[in-house]
Amino acid sequence: MHYLLFLAVLPSIILARHVLAYDRIEKEPAGLLILLFVMGALTCFPAGVLEGIFCGLVESMTDNVGTISRLTYLLIVPLSEEGVKYLALRTTRRNRNFNYTFDGIVYAVMVGLGFATLENILYVMDSGTLDVAIMRGLFSVPLHCTCAVFMGYYYGVARGQEVRGSRAESRRAYRLALVIPCIIHGIFDYGLDTESLLMLIGLLVFVFLVFVSALRQVRVASANDTPIAAIADLTTPVPAPQKGHRGQRGRGTPPPPFNM
Repeated sequence: MHYLLFLAVLPSIILARHVLAYDRIEKEPAGLLILLFVMGALTCFPAGVLEGIFCGLVESMTDNVGTISRLTYLLIVPLSEEGVKYLALRTTRRNRNFNYTFDGIVYAVMVGLGFATLENILYVMDSGTLDVAIMRGLFSVPLHCTCAVFMGYYYGVARGQEVRGSRAESRRAYRLALVIPCIIHGIFDYGLDTESLLMLIGLLVFVFLVFVSALRQVRVASANDTPIAAIADLTTPVPAPQKGHRGQRGRGTPPPPFNM
């Protein structure tokens, strides 16, 4: 059983190391990253409570299986899980270490992988099978990381716009930080719930595309990392990028993953 526990944790370690490697200008404090990871793990519990409450409410209102499935997997589960992760992420909004837009991705990924790790451990150890460990390691954990990358990107942009005084743009980016992950998560969960082979094939393609898009967004956001304080004052001195970093210091924001 020890090897199953290792396999349940391994995907999160690999993904966290990959994302953290792109935080090239100014590394985040280890204590803060650990705290966010733990907070993400703990959000599993309120998410489970919310899902139980709202799923029970839906089932009391209708006995239509299709309606229950759509509301559960397209709305309740993604909004509950991404919502509590988003609230955990928002605790960093005024953290003094949150001084680059890419930090938003780092923080969101630590929260998301904290959630994914505990959830994965519970599922894998409960099943006691290698198949579940492999399948969840290939799909569920990367899905949570993908959602976290997009959440963190828009969160970082939102904070930068907020400091700059662009309230409308900031509110829009904060909304997208929650909406985009919920859409991705909902499509994934609803696809898993179907018994259609065609739908499952389409789901595999979807997971692959959004995961590749997330990895690309990490690279693009890192290469265009923007100091948040310098958005408001372009004369503010900022640390020099590490060797090999091509970021545009102090101007603009990283290109968005979607034109919305």
